[in-house]
Amino acid sequence: MTVGELPTDAESARRPASSTMSVLGAALISGLSGYVALILAARALSPADNAEFLVFWGVVFAMYGVLIGVTAETTRAVSSPSGRPDAGARTTSLMPVVLGFALTLVAVVALTGVLWAPPVFGAHWAALLGATVVGTTLFSVHAAVAGVASGRGAWSGYSLLVAGETVTRLVLFGVVVVVAAGVTGFAFASAVASGFWLAATVASRRYRDLWHQRVDVDVRGMVRRLVASCTAAGVSALLLVGYPVLLQVTTSDAVFEGAAPIMLAVSLCRAPLLVPLGAYQNVVVTKVAVHGVRALVPVLAGIGGLTVVGALAAWPIGPWALRLVNPDYHLDGPVFAGLVLGAGLVAVLTVTGAAALALDHHAVYLAGWLAATVATVATLLGPGDLEARVVTSLLVGPAVGVAVHLLWGRRRIG
Repeated sequence: MTVGELPTDAESARRPASSTMSVLGAALISGLSGYVALILAARALSPADNAEFLVFWGVVFAMYGVLIGVTAETTRAVSSPSGRPDAGARTTSLMPVVLGFALTLVAVVALTGVLWAPPVFGAHWAALLGATVVGTTLFSVHAAVAGVASGRGAWSGYSLLVAGETVTRLVLFGVVVVVAAGVTGFAFASAVASGFWLAATVASRRYRDLWHQRVDVDVRGMVRRLVASCTAAGVSALLLVGYPVLLQVTTSDAVFEGAAPIMLAVSLCRAPLLVPLGAYQNVVVTKVAVHGVRALVPVLAGIGGLTVVGALAAWPIGPWALRLVNPDYHLDGPVFAGLVLGAGLVAVLTVTGAAALALDHHAVYLAGWLAATVATVATLLGPGDLEARVVTSLLVGPAVGVAVHLLWGRRRIG
C-alpha cells in the first residue's frame, strides 16, 4: 500500500495494533505541530498583536470544534451496525447530506459575521472574518472525509488527514514568519492548511472512494443527528478552544491587554494533551460503540498519569519556557501546574463526552459540556486577579461537566 492509500476493511481488521499506532503517531505530530505553531506566532508578534491572534485562533478553532460534530456523527453512522446497509436495502448517499449541512453552518457564520466580528476581532475584523470563513469552509470537507475514514476503520488514511493538516499549518506559519505578514498572515495560513484534504483526494483513489459512502439512515434522521451532534460539539468547542473569547468577554479591556501570557500558557499547557486527544477521540467513539464503556479505562488511566507528571514538570519548567518563547511573558510555577491539571480535567471531559456520543446519548453529551461552560463563565465572573480566575475556572468547569456525564450517563446505561 502506498503512502496516502487507505486500507480496506479487511486490512484494518488484521492490523488493529498498527492502526492504533498510526492514529497515536498522527496525534503526536498534530500536538507538536500545534505547539510549535503557537510559539512561532508568539515570537513573531508583539504581545498586543499576539493577544489579537489568540482570539482569532480561539474563534476559528471553536468553529472547527462545531464541525467536529460532523466527524463524530459521520463516524458513528458509518461504524454502527444500523449504519451499514444490507445488500438491496434502501440507502442514503452520506456525503451530500453531510456537506450540505456543514456548508449551511459556514454560510450562517459568514452572514452573521458583520455583527459579531467587529467587537470580537477589533481593527482587523474584516480580514480575520474572511480567514474564518475560508478556514471553516475547507474544514467542513475535512470533517466529513475524516468521519467516513474513521467510520470505516481506515485509520492510516484518517491519520494522514490529521497529521497533514497540522504539518501544513506549521510550514505555512514558517513562511509567514519569514515574510513578516503579521496577524492577518498567520490567520490565513491557519485557514488554508485546512484544505490538505484536497491534495489527498487528488492523489489517492481510495480517498476519492470515501465520497461514495452510503448508510442505512434516511436524510431527515441524519440531519437531526447532525444538529444534535454539532450543537453539543459547539458547546464543547467554546470551552476547549474558544476559551480566549470567554476570557475576553468576562474581563475589562485594560486587564485583557495584558492577558497574552496567560492565554498562551493555557494553550501551551493544553496542547500536549488535547490536540492529540482531538485526533484520537474518534478511536474512542468506535471502541465504546463496539466494546462499551469499559474501553474508557485505559484511556482515562493514561490521561491521569500524564496529567500528574505534566503538572509536576510544569511547576519548575513552565516559567522558564514561557520566557524563552517571549522574554516579556512572566507567570509563576503554581499557575502552570494548575493549568496542566485543568487541561487534564478537560481531557477527561472530552473522553466522557465521546463515550456519550458513541452510545447515542446526545443529551448527556450536551448537558455535560453546557454545565462545564456555565460553571467556567461563572467562575471567570467571580472575584480575584486574572491568573486566579483563569486557573480556578479551568478546574471547576470541567469537573462539573465530568460529574454530569458520569452521573446522568450511568443512569441512562442502567
